Amino acid sequence: IRLWDVKTGQYKAKLDGHSREVYSVNFSPDDNSIRLWDVKTGQQKAKLDGHSREVYSVNFSPDGTTLASGSADKSIRLWDVKTGQQKAKLDGHSREVYSVNFSPDGTTLASGSADKSIRLWDVKTGQQKAKLDGHYDRVFSVNFSPDGTTLASGSYDNSIRLWDVKTGQQKAILDGHSSYVYSVNFSPDGTTLASGSGDNSIRLWDVKTGQQKAILDGHSREVYSVNFSPDGTTLASGSADKSIRLWDVKTGQQKAKLDGHSDYVMSVNFSPDGTTLASGSEDNSIRLWDVKTGQQKAILDGHSNGILSVNLSPDGTTLASSSIDNSIRLWDLKTSKEILQSDRSYKDLLAQYQLPLQNSSLLPNVNPDSTILRICQNPLFESSGTLILQGQFINHQGKDLKPLFKSKGSCFLEDLKQK
Repeated sequence: IRLWDVKTGQYKAKLDGHSREVYSVNFSPDDNSIRLWDVKTGQQKAKLDGHSREVYSVNFSPDGTTLASGSADKSIRLWDVKTGQQKAKLDGHSREVYSVNFSPDGTTLASGSADKSIRLWDVKTGQQKAKLDGHYDRVFSVNFSPDGTTLASGSYDNSIRLWDVKTGQQKAILDGHSSYVYSVNFSPDGTTLASGSGDNSIRLWDVKTGQQKAILDGHSREVYSVNFSPDGTTLASGSADKSIRLWDVKTGQQKAKLDGHSDYVMSVNFSPDGTTLASGSEDNSIRLWDVKTGQQKAILDGHSNGILSVNLSPDGTTLASSSIDNSIRLWDLKTSKEILQSDRSYKDLLAQYQLPLQNSSLLPNVNPDSTILRICQNPLFESSGTLILQGQFINHQGKDLKPLFKSKGSCFLEDLKQK
């Protein structure tokens, strides 16, 4: 269960305790809907519906105002980053959507799917502009060239294809990998394409000629994610061997190996200034790394299952993550001060109430969460000895859950007289 201050929108506490799921919704007193609150202003902003299956890919628009997500529920969704409101749902794929990527001008979204197709969508209208057919198996990764004229795709059919965005025609097939191509990424100058594969290798390709320029060998398992640094000199890779590696693009030599994750590394993404690398893993954690030193700077914990995709906002302040737990989270990368502040405001709030003894022991153990927004259809609510400010708690069958909370030692503050 998460507690929020409705007035300020501040996050209060995460309360764990139940050994099995309790599915419920929190109705606001004025109407029967789930609401999302703007954390900064406390203003009610949006109703929110999330993906119903794992979310494979998240990508910020170039202006940072929109987040696109692709999911196993076959849908693509566009979200307002400020409010968390769903702006659009793009339907058309008949199977899982593995990859979404905005064009550099932000007007087009590309998607790759298990239905073997790539689709181009008009971001403004939500309409499908084109369907690119050619791959004969699942499309795992799509990436626009920096000038927006070419789209690269990587597939389960072991091939990489280059497409003319204007005409939708296939321009080239890059063959060389002996297994699935999980990730493709253009260099910032658009001349080189990097690919990561199930054959454990990374390959660099000349975009103009379609010729292979280099093979980067070092990973001992599948390479799930490749990402160029903003200056184009370094390539980061994440692998099933649990490691992240940094490569010198010019020489093809490994510069560093970043160890820390305890399971597959599914996604790596550089910050816009190139100083930080974010990684998401099946070990349920997101890690931030100092690119210069190779040292781990932070761990972002909160997802209840593996992370499939991480993406930093263009201004470098926010990280989006998506997970097998069906949720998308936005993280504030300069959080520590704000977290402490919300911790204090939580205790100030509770100071207004005469708390029963059995609940007061919770106070020293408040752990604020650095998630600033969570997009999820079916959150799991867990409670034991919970302090609940106010509200109605009714499950999907219309049953009042207050007695259940009370039987688990929970305390409703609105029932208590203020000091």
